[in-house]
Amino acid sequence: MDTVDSSTRSTRGARAFRTAAAGLLGLAALAGCSSPAAAPPSAPPAPPATTSAPAPATYSPELCTAATEFQTAANALLQLDATKVGTEGVKAALQDLANAGQNLATAATAQFGPQVDALEQALGSLRTTVTSIQDQATLSAKLGAIAGSVAQVEAAAKPIVDSVRTGCPGVPPVATPPPS
Repeated sequence: MDTVDSSTRSTRGARAFRTAAAGLLGLAALAGCSSPAAAPPSAPPAPPATTSAPAPATYSPELCTAATEFQTAANALLQLDATKVGTEGVKAALQDLANAGQNLATAATAQFGPQVDALEQALGSLRTTVTSIQDQATLSAKLGAIAGSVAQVEAAAKPIVDSVRTGCPGVPPVATPPPS
């Protein structure tokens, strides 16, 4: 019978936790930010009409900045290595997303009222989840809730950010997760 001392078990458990946390956060970010693949066209597109295209919407510099900060925070979650940053680093990244989401909601209220309501509800859920994380054990226990909360925030922000991106070229594209 093999015996494993408690420090070895603890190290293995921590390593498994960190790997799982990184994977779940990456999946949550991907689920919240990815869009379905476009189907290939069945026929060649019709020639463009001779009328001019509508001008893109005009957005305030505050809204452009808020959308940029939100997408940057969302993309940063995909690059997060929980094994390097630990519980506090994970909490900080989640709080960055919540703060950027609140700034986006504030800046978007006038133009995106109903979408802002959905975003604020999702941000409330994320804040509650983050507040309940005290240490590695609670972080491990809350991985599913964290992934769900992040996905809700990103899904609620997506219509706002996608729309703002058309008038604010500085908003970064949605990042894809690094290969595992």
